[in-house]
Amino acid sequence: MAIHLFGGGWAEDESDWTGRFFEDARARAGRKPTVVCILWSRTEEEGVRWHDEYLRDLGRYDAEVRIVQLTAERQLQGSDLADADAIFVGGGHTPGYHAAVMPLADTVRGLVASGVPYGGFSAGAMIAGDTALLGGWRVGGVPMTPERNSEQLDELTLDAGLGLVDLVVDVHAAQEGTLSRAVAMVDAGLTEQAVAIDEKTSLIVSPGGLEVAGVGNVWAAQSGENGTRVTVLAGERAW
Repeated sequence: MAIHLFGGGWAEDESDWTGRFFEDARARAGRKPTVVCILWSRTEEEGVRWHDEYLRDLGRYDAEVRIVQLTAERQLQGSDLADADAIFVGGGHTPGYHAAVMPLADTVRGLVASGVPYGGFSAGAMIAGDTALLGGWRVGGVPMTPERNSEQLDELTLDAGLGLVDLVVDVHAAQEGTLSRAVAMVDAGLTEQAVAIDEKTSLIVSPGGLEVAGVGNVWAAQSGENGTRVTVLAGERAW
């Protein structure tokens, strides 16, 4: 079982930091893997554009990438995950992903527990925890991150997540200024621990422990006796 939480940030060299996920998918399958890529979009036009972008980027690997397109009217279904050697949940509007994927949370959790690797990219990482971070840019009316990170929510909003990790996950940390949101939610007592993942970086959770891979950092905020403590998780810096 391996859970890959990606901090976002599409780039031309994307394959240089998503490779570990596909290695795990191949190991799971013992052959060319089938990777189910779950995308959510507001409009059909947006969905087509993202469909092509994800196929191009993920298609660089020796894998069959099967896109499942979700919308407000179309939630994830059990048949979407049939024969999946790995599950990849993309980025975009986090509340939309949460609403469309959570009805099948038990199924996703069961597959991952059986050894199917999970890759959560941006929104896909934010909904992966026991508690999902849906968005918001203020706590108690006090700004804690730029409003552009709000996901169209004012107050910081948490809800039940997929239950794959016991962390609240934020993304685009250094690039978009979301580390302060992770710190603020811990400081406010909304969670005991949270991580904020840089772009082009992933936090890999496996039975062997935690590993950081990519070119950036994973920042960890944890409640303590003397306030909120922030550390940088150690790990590899390239694949």
